[in-house]
Amino acid sequence: MEWDNEAVTIVEAIPLPPVIAHYSKMDAERRARKKGLERVTIDIARETERGYEQSLGRETVELLHAMARGEDVQLPDEFFVDEPEELFKIQLCPAQYGASTMEKRMHMLSILVPVRQLLKKLNITQILMDKAESSLMAHHCFRVGITGCTNACFSPYFLDFGILGRFRTAAKAEGCTRCGVCVDYCSSRAITLGEQGPEFDRQACIMCAGCTEVCPEGVIYIQEKGYKVVAGGCGARLPHIADTIAEWTDGAGVLKILENAVRLLKETPTSGKFISLREVLGTTGVDALKA
Repeated sequence: MEWDNEAVTIVEAIPLPPVIAHYSKMDAERRARKKGLERVTIDIARETERGYEQSLGRETVELLHAMARGEDVQLPDEFFVDEPEELFKIQLCPAQYGASTMEKRMHMLSILVPVRQLLKKLNITQILMDKAESSLMAHHCFRVGITGCTNACFSPYFLDFGILGRFRTAAKAEGCTRCGVCVDYCSSRAITLGEQGPEFDRQACIMCAGCTEVCPEGVIYIQEKGYKVVAGGCGARLPHIADTIAEWTDGAGVLKILENAVRLLKETPTSGKFISLREVLGTTGVDALKA
């Protein structure tokens, strides 16, 4: 597909996290094709730019612009800790690179640090080394995933242990202009506009808090923060989606579940082969993590 020169400049300047930066040109061409065009014009480039601004939220876009200008946006150093000497690995969602609000990043950070400390305190590396019956390989590593919200841009559901940020939202009694931006944004169709403003279907809401980021009047806000915990995922030879252990808990609850998981791994006999958390839970049942 052909491009206007200025359109190229506009799209290349859209601030995006490294993990999705290469999608912007593809998105512009997608938009052009849907309009029956064979060329990416300036108008299509601007539409692409606005699309990412709406998807990421104002605060995230402002932060990414600052990063593009070379400014120090003070992403937590803890997000970039690499510990190859350990047999555990903690993977973070794109919020690691700024693709989230400050509140979501801090919510991730508040659980990331104690999780890393607990895994070391419980000596999970030695536990897994003792259980290994062959040369140490990637599958011996205990993998933890932490996401800023339940949109889960990378999936913790195929890891040993997943922690997803959750946010209960509410709306202020006054200030809503009934613009409908929140309704259009919510892919779960969990928001409708009542006489007083946004109303939430709690059964449909996945508690990602994206609506708080796009509301132009700041009417929707985060009322309470918690975590969803999943465990026993596997993406290897016998793939399995992690089971939900807790739909909602606090930081202390997350750490208790993680401690139970490591204890079960330690106490389960190997029977001559390496035992993963998935295999352990297949025997004990997921309730063993809730005790």
